Amino acid sequence: MKPRLIRALVVVAVVVTGALLLFFTVAYLLVPLFAWLSPTLNPTLYDLGLYGACPLQTYVSSNVTGLRTTTIQWDESCDNGYVFLTPTGDSAGAPGPTILDSQGEVVWKAEGYQITTNLKVQRYKGQDYLTFWSGRKWGSLGAGSYYMLDSSYRVAYQVKAVGENMFGDLHEFKITNDDTALLTVYHTVDADLSSLGKASSGWLTENTFQEIDISTGELLFEWRASEHVDLTEGYMWNPFGGYLRSMPFDYYHLNSVDKDSHGNYLISARHTHTISCVSPTGEILWVLGGKHNQFTDLSGGAALDFSWQHDARWWSEKEGILTLFDNQEGGVLNREGPYSKGMMLKLDFDNCTVELLHSYVSLQETRAPSQGSVQFLSETNHMFVGWGHSPAYSEYSVNGTLLCEQHFAATWLHVWNRAVSYRAFKSATWVGHPKEPPAVKIDDQTLYVSWNGATEVVAWELQGAMTEADDYEFSELDVIDKEGFEESFELTDLWEYSRFRVVALDRTGQILGQSEVVSYHYESGWWRFIFAVLAWGLVFTICWHGYKRLWRWKHTGAGGIKWKSYELQTRRIPK
Repeated sequence: MKPRLIRALVVVAVVVTGALLLFFTVAYLLVPLFAWLSPTLNPTLYDLGLYGACPLQTYVSSNVTGLRTTTIQWDESCDNGYVFLTPTGDSAGAPGPTILDSQGEVVWKAEGYQITTNLKVQRYKGQDYLTFWSGRKWGSLGAGSYYMLDSSYRVAYQVKAVGENMFGDLHEFKITNDDTALLTVYHTVDADLSSLGKASSGWLTENTFQEIDISTGELLFEWRASEHVDLTEGYMWNPFGGYLRSMPFDYYHLNSVDKDSHGNYLISARHTHTISCVSPTGEILWVLGGKHNQFTDLSGGAALDFSWQHDARWWSEKEGILTLFDNQEGGVLNREGPYSKGMMLKLDFDNCTVELLHSYVSLQETRAPSQGSVQFLSETNHMFVGWGHSPAYSEYSVNGTLLCEQHFAATWLHVWNRAVSYRAFKSATWVGHPKEPPAVKIDDQTLYVSWNGATEVVAWELQGAMTEADDYEFSELDVIDKEGFEESFELTDLWEYSRFRVVALDRTGQILGQSEVVSYHYESGWWRFIFAVLAWGLVFTICWHGYKRLWRWKHTGAGGIKWKSYELQTRRIPK
């Protein structure tokens, strides 16, 4: 073998060894430290996407993939209740309804559904249910059904739209005080679009909402926008829509429905920039905003300065106060204002006036081109805003003072649709009692435990059974507080125990659930240390001997090999 080849091999070995040392140093020391600091101390780097468009975290004891949030602003008054999201997007991991605690830690996630939207807590016949839409989604529309889960996360009801080729849309599922369900339906119909400068024989997206009896599935009421609203009232500009059945024109885009005590329906239409009130007979009683607005703005134009809005709700029907999410944008071709905001408006029906009471703006003054929600939290008298297409949610005092804001993905990358949640809600009333037991798994002398969906657990108790015991009588070994989705116990010093289980405890110390028993056989870690020392010693020895021989190598004329010092070779001392 030629000296140059040997020299090259040694250099490669040294470089590879150094690279491996550097890699393991970074992997085992710097990366975990960097990741640990990211959600708490570097929100700016988080929002820029340095930790990924949507940082996720995995667990040992569960197959759930959770969001890793960051807190931008915090106030202790926000430290209550749970946040309800439906994350979707190319970087958001497996889609599924998700519950976070007030600190942004995962509490529950279900990954057995299709695309989901609109996760929230609603009451039906005096009982709380988790409700959401799930189905197929294309563009801003969807076709699916609505699910109502009980406290054990089992499907108690599944509600569907009524009619041939009618499928529940992703925008709305509201349970009324009459224990009925309001839902939106989109379907394609042929229509004369000549008034829009399009074909006289074209295709239209019909916007419909239905009221359904949940227990029987009976259709109680149905309203179709094309029968009451002229096509020319829309602001949406789409030069290609309406010519093909596969690309119908959506001039109205109904995205929320609410019902008052008189049986009237409050509806929001994104593409006409209107909030309207529909009577039980289908008649439009009044219109706020849009081309045929009926109210005088007492706030110098600020009250009617909403466009492409979402989620209109009564805050106080008696006082005529409602809330909505003002997007100010309907896509790149339909931009209006500088940023999105939540709004609280007061309507005076006697004088036909409207006044802006409060507005709610994000810390970064984000502009969400779609989606979004505004919710009043009666438990704290706060306002909660989900920023839709921008992966953030914020909490305010009623007068508009920002208290808390958290992000669940890089907000500066939201235009690329990496992670979004159609709406965001918060509730302090939800109590989850999963039927499945807590999940445990032992990995590398550490026992991990989690319980997907359990909301009442405050501590975990580790119990173990002695190896020699015939009846495997369990005794208490350790107790730790539950702070995140998954906690862990070290088993290194528990070599005399061969079986373990974990018990979930509530605030009073009562047992909520118990994991299955897992077996464990103690293995000393000395052999790993010895193996590592021997391995690195071998690598070092090979590199050292190669280095010494490299500089002492010399060929003889007969093809044999002689060894002489480097000093003799360089001085060319004669034999």
